[in-house]
Amino acid sequence: MIYKNIAFQAAPFFYNLSFDDRITLVGGDSGTGKTVLYEILEDLKLTDEYHAIKLFNYKSENILEDLKKCRNSFVVIDNADILITNDIRKFINFEFSNQYMLFLRNCDGLNVSDKSFKVLKLKDNKITLEEEV
Repeated sequence: MIYKNIAFQAAPFFYNLSFDDRITLVGGDSGTGKTVLYEILEDLKLTDEYHAIKLFNYKSENILEDLKKCRNSFVVIDNADILITNDIRKFINFEFSNQYMLFLRNCDGLNVSDKSFKVLKLKDNKITLEEEV
């Protein structure tokens, strides 16, 4: 895995994101902070510690081609339900050098485990990734 934990301060919140699997599916309702987290990661990836972060969203063109260039990366895809195709799912399943965080509800076609399913939780200004129940 590229990152077992990503922790940072984005006032007034402290993010402490733990990962248990190579593919993490972050679910949850609209308005739970997934896109805000994605936007914060845009700045965080500029640091030495988190330089392996690669981001894709609805503004990304040629996602599959750019994804195929990623090796030893922590790949984040926002709005993955509408962005990932069967070819992208296949790439994710078989490119083991990468770790993936997908903002996705539908896991069809992905090799995931019960530890892959997470939701963002907020408690006392601390945001964590917790197992989805």
